Amino acid sequence: MTFKRVIILGLLSITAAAVPLGCGSATPKTFATAEEQFRQARQDYDKNHYLRAIDGFQKVIYNFSGATMVDSAQYFLAMSHYQMHDYFMAATEFERLVNNYPGSPFVDNGQYMTGLCYFKASPKNHGLDQKELQQSIQTLQDFLVDHPESDAAEDARATIKAARERLAHKTFDSGWTYYRLGYHESAGIYFQSVIDEYTDTEWAARALFAQGEIARKQKQFATAKEKYSTFLVVYPDHELAGKAGKMLAWIEKHDAEAGDKK
Repeated sequence: MTFKRVIILGLLSITAAAVPLGCGSATPKTFATAEEQFRQARQDYDKNHYLRAIDGFQKVIYNFSGATMVDSAQYFLAMSHYQMHDYFMAATEFERLVNNYPGSPFVDNGQYMTGLCYFKASPKNHGLDQKELQQSIQTLQDFLVDHPESDAAEDARATIKAARERLAHKTFDSGWTYYRLGYHESAGIYFQSVIDEYTDTEWAARALFAQGEIARKQKQFATAKEKYSTFLVVYPDHELAGKAGKMLAWIEKHDAEAGDKK
């Protein structure tokens, strides 16, 4: 064996020995007390080392279940998942906080965060299944009932509104699809659902205008006139108000001309 080959083999041996040592040093340490374990996990969290923080907080919860800071560990475990944008897992961990530690000072924020996580976990495309939005709305509504004075109450209401807008948009689009296909009766059912269930959204105005359009196309001019008139009273500043006014004027002219022919 040449001297050069000996040197190369020696370097490879040193490198191979260093690899497991490096991996071993990255393994989160297990501490003897809950306080030490939580402190290390919190340091990892504050440094954005969320995977290490998750391991540390889990050790507090499972190895020191009777410790005073176990609810804090549960909260920051959930927050670690949230910071990693794993919203489904974060929602699960926040729910465990609320259910398992009802006396914790983190409960109100945990309940709010559960609803927020479901909102963030829902598909951005409103055309897809939106069951997470329904969960978000229900959770946040319960939160507002349980903690009406919470600092997060205003944000909860804003999230509920955004969720309702998306659900209303989904329902409206279903109606619009039927409208374009010429299935006006089915379209009208969806539009009425938007008006009844999502009155406070932008899509309620559009659904009411669409009902006027359906009635006009079906030559149900009395109904169309009622829809357009109601639209102008309820939504006088809406971008469709001008068009509603023109349609109403056209119907009134049509009625007048029909009366003259009698």
